Amino acid sequence: MADLVVTSIAVDEAAEQLKSVLHELENMKELWDDGDLWGHRTVKNAMGDFVDSWWVKREKLQENLKDLQDKMEKAAETWNDTEIELEKSLTPES
Repeated sequence: MADLVVTSIAVDEAAEQLKSVLHELENMKELWDDGDLWGHRTVKNAMGDFVDSWWVKREKLQENLKDLQDKMEKAAETWNDTEIELEKSLTPES
């Protein structure tokens, strides 16, 4: 079995990706306001029904993603700080 390799780049990217997803959810209403995004009236009406019914779920999802994103940013910061400290401890002093 292969070892799990985690780099600071992967941790930082995960935090940024969560931030991007959260941003999209927070600004979704701006994309939907007129509904022209969907084109055909039948699709527009169906998507309107869907969007109306999922706003409550979206808010809960946003709360959970915000919490996860905050934790991921803290994990990335801790990971990077630990990596720096480890490098300093392994570097011989001159």
